[in-house]
Amino acid sequence: MNTEIDPYVLVAPVHQLNFIHQDQQCIDKNITASQAYRLMTSTPPKWLKIAFKVRDFLSQHLGGVQPIQGFNPLVQAPLEQGGKADFFEVVKVSDHELFLQSTDKHLSVLVVLQILPYNEQKNQLKISTSVVTYNLFGKIYMLPVAMVHGAIVRNLLRNLK
Repeated sequence: MNTEIDPYVLVAPVHQLNFIHQDQQCIDKNITASQAYRLMTSTPPKWLKIAFKVRDFLSQHLGGVQPIQGFNPLVQAPLEQGGKADFFEVVKVSDHELFLQSTDKHLSVLVVLQILPYNEQKNQLKISTSVVTYNLFGKIYMLPVAMVHGAIVRNLLRNLK
């Protein structure tokens, strides 16, 4: 995997980031970035649903942040710029790219899905997540998230196989 980070896919310059994660997987040539996101989030594992409930309770009561309620596989409306994808704002969408952002008073997260050519039958889906925190609550919030984020992404990528 290319370990160099493309600044195009980051929420802020690298030196300002508090978290960054990238992952990738080969996918069918005909899947768009929006379809990949919908497939990935279509069947979240039970432990992730529980984690979102814990996150919502703690964030609302300790940080004054509205609940996000996790991924909602029942919502299948087309993803459009300026619209919503679960708890993310859709910043940019095309067949080959999907930029999703969530910002509150504690942090800003940008998740970017990019579809890149791989071979005759497959494309490569590259997922980049970057976070900048604004205060102590944001930093504390990111401690457990940073520890499990890779496992969450890899688990969601299994839905594409």
